[in-house]
Amino acid sequence: MRILFDQGTPAPLRSHLSTHQVSTAFELNWGTLKIGALLSEAAELRLL
Repeated sequence: MRILFDQGTPAPLRSHLSTHQVSTAFELNWGTLKIGALLSEAAELRLL
């Protein structure tokens, strides 16, 4: 399963999801996107 963490998700949670592909908005350089744009970008990469 692919999971996208936004800015408010605690990063340590990632370690509990080791069998999944976890990305963060920060890692994808999406840290400044508003929610609508973030969801659009995520949909394009099939992260939703």
